[in-house]
Amino acid sequence: MSIYFLLIGILVLLMTGKLSRDWGSGIAGFIYGGIIFWSVKILIILIKSIFK
Repeated sequence: MSIYFLLIGILVLLMTGKLSRDWGSGIAGFIYGGIIFWSVKILIILIKSIFK
């Protein structure tokens, strides 16, 4: 599943770079999106472990 998300992220990054010619914002969005995704996932795991 994580490889799937990685491939989608790389595809979005490449499309952003090709369409808008702005690689910096594509990379920043990719990193920022990954941080938000993993933060939410860790928060859900912590909540599940607290209420078990």
